[in-house]
Amino acid sequence: MDDSGLPRGFDWEEAEDITALSEEALRGRLEALCEEERALSYRRRLLQGRIDLIRAELVGRGAVALSPEDLARVLLGDVPEGRG
Repeated sequence: MDDSGLPRGFDWEEAEDITALSEEALRGRLEALCEEERALSYRRRLLQGRIDLIRAELVGRGAVALSPEDLARVLLGDVPEGRG
């Protein structure tokens, strides 16, 4: 991620040469990446649930639903001065 918090593109120049790894090392890397993916997927589902709850609450109150960008700011606690 860069300073904005947005992911950077994959750096192919600095990518590890997986052809030089043993089968055991490859299996270890695969398991580690699968675990990381599971954790990210879980986090994404939690965030999506929170987004859905907030949107439902806003609709229930008769408010206009926030844009995804504005909702992300609210979830991250980045509310501008005088609004919150």
